[in-house]
Amino acid sequence: MKIRTVACLTGATLLLTSGSAWALDAWRDRRGLYYGATIGGGSGQAKTDNDQYNIESERELGLNLRLRVGGGASKTLTLDAELGMWFGLDDKIDKPANAITTGFIGANVFIADGLYLRGFGGLAHMSFDNENIDAETGLGVGAGAGYEFFANSDLAVGVGVDYQRHFYDDFDFDLFSLGVSLNYY
Repeated sequence: MKIRTVACLTGATLLLTSGSAWALDAWRDRRGLYYGATIGGGSGQAKTDNDQYNIESERELGLNLRLRVGGGASKTLTLDAELGMWFGLDDKIDKPANAITTGFIGANVFIADGLYLRGFGGLAHMSFDNENIDAETGLGVGAGAGYEFFANSDLAVGVGVDYQRHFYDDFDFDLFSLGVSLNYY
């Protein structure tokens, strides 16, 4: 009887104190509402057959900023709405874009531990530095991959890469980006 009591008390103590240990080990499922931000860099390139735009096919470096709100549908699937901005850093006069604003609907599928695949699509708006060229709105699609880990029981830190393709009336725009994200679940 004495051994059973000690075993039960030891088990209860372990269960009651394991919550903080799970938080330190970043144990968490991804269900429920979350919001987050990503900052990083990217390389963009415009492709066109229209001589009016006089766009060189050189890649242009830029800065990415993305904000998202979403929810976890299960432990391995999250859905979100994301607003993003890409600012071109090149100061050439005939550069392809000054800024691109995106509004995407996306999904992350966690395939192993914190490793995920991402797919997204929506609208993209490109504005130009050149007054002779009108801003254009088109469609955008993309895919990516990354790794996310929990720094504590609510905050997840991640790094990811993605590829975006924007379709406008007279040209297309390709964007490769790398970013660091913070998601609060």
